[in-house]
Amino acid sequence: MGEFVEVVLVTGKEKKALRVRRGVPLLQALAEAGVKVELPCGGQGICGGCRVLMKGELPPPTPEEAEFFSSQMLAQGWRLACQTSLPGDTEVYLPGRESLPDTRFSPALKRDGKSPVGAAVDLGTTTLVLTLVDLESGRRLVTVTGLNPQTAVGADLITRIQHALSGEGRDRLQEMLVSGINILIEEAAAKGGVAPEQIRVVSVVGNSVMHHLFLGLPVASLGRTPFAPFSKEPHRTEGEKIGLAVHPRAEVYLAPLLGGFVGGDAAAALYASGLAARPGKGLLVDLGTNGEIILTGGGGVWAASTAAGPAFEGQGIAWGMRAAPGAITGVKTTGDEWHLETLGGVAPLGITGSGLIALVATLLRAGLLSPEGRLKNPEEIPDLPEVIRGRLRAGENGQEVLIDRESGVTINQKDIRLLQLAKGAVRAAVDSLLDEAKVTPEELEVILLAGAFGSGLDPSALLRIGLLPRVPAARIKFIGNAALEGAVQALRPESRSELERLAGRVRHISLGKREDYQDKFVTALLFPDDAGGGF
Repeated sequence: MGEFVEVVLVTGKEKKALRVRRGVPLLQALAEAGVKVELPCGGQGICGGCRVLMKGELPPPTPEEAEFFSSQMLAQGWRLACQTSLPGDTEVYLPGRESLPDTRFSPALKRDGKSPVGAAVDLGTTTLVLTLVDLESGRRLVTVTGLNPQTAVGADLITRIQHALSGEGRDRLQEMLVSGINILIEEAAAKGGVAPEQIRVVSVVGNSVMHHLFLGLPVASLGRTPFAPFSKEPHRTEGEKIGLAVHPRAEVYLAPLLGGFVGGDAAAALYASGLAARPGKGLLVDLGTNGEIILTGGGGVWAASTAAGPAFEGQGIAWGMRAAPGAITGVKTTGDEWHLETLGGVAPLGITGSGLIALVATLLRAGLLSPEGRLKNPEEIPDLPEVIRGRLRAGENGQEVLIDRESGVTINQKDIRLLQLAKGAVRAAVDSLLDEAKVTPEELEVILLAGAFGSGLDPSALLRIGLLPRVPAARIKFIGNAALEGAVQALRPESRSELERLAGRVRHISLGKREDYQDKFVTALLFPDDAGGGF
């Protein structure tokens, strides 16, 4: 047995061969290869941020891996990079990476390094996104994303508020958030060929809790009724004071909050979308862990937020992943079979939020799901085609559907429940805002979908699962990360003034004060009882 082993790192369509000592920790090998690995849990093996798929000579699973993965996933080769080692020749697949971040010899580094640069940051509950912009030309240099390190503390905002109120929790959460942003700054600067010191303006948007934790503001008032932020005003500070890895005197601007949990990200998305300037009535729905909904019409603007959970961002589900090569984003149906769509057109590795919606809508059309969301047994569907019947099976977490035979990607009953909770929360919020403004769904001329989904998702899938009220599918438009777009525009002082004036027009609606919200939520958990009819 030789002292060295051959390791091939596979990311999307790229491969990189390494020669490392037998038995070294995989995390060490990745670091030596220049691969940045997300470790929001500090390498404790509990968050799954460093999960990889290994082919070849596999090490036995550690107790942490056995706790995190099902036995089927372990048998397929799923491991945690922070826990596993390299006993022999192995191929390691890295989901969630478009390319190996080895930029030491990138031609982009030959830029003159003198142009002032701006950084626009979207502080998502689950995902952080950062874009660098050349402030002289307005050209966008690079966009990078990463997992919010605070997810190691809790997936939802209330858990983080509770943590912030305990001991030095608030300071720790601020440090985690700033650290996560600095990692993105370092990555973006390397890819964009700029020095971090060139970043002279930073525009930050996020929901109210992320905003407060970033600034180190008290969050106690957001943890109890009426869930009011400590401060709603736009905020300005300097990079050095916050601890950002930018020019020490860089201006850091935070957009105003709209009220409750509806933050600067919603204000930025509303501004960037131009919805308030449109004639007629319209709806903006920003789908994320903290769902934010804005209704406009007749000169009025109403806003609300709801705790949707991380399912829309591909988190919390068995085979969930963020948008990256190999992520299932949709499904096309032909006859009784489906054809999966993945980012990069590569083999499936997991499921994004949009992919989960598309797949569940397909299961509903096939009659495989009841309105309550229960996966039916094959015996309940006598006319089910055999090619589909073979995908239904009993798994460790109950009934499940085999989505891709080669990779073993599945959807189980728990995944469907998480989607029901997410879509139920958003739909109940939408219905509540419509009632508040006395607007009917038929009056909505446009529904803008922002956040987690790309334009490839069929609007009919959103209607089929009941996420949105029944409107013609042509009225539903996907506008991408509108919050980030608003943050980019807020790098300009003149745009900030317009954004702040718009935010002042918004009337925040606290859903918790509505007596009918819980009833609306329970109703919205159900899937519409449309007739089946196959794929």
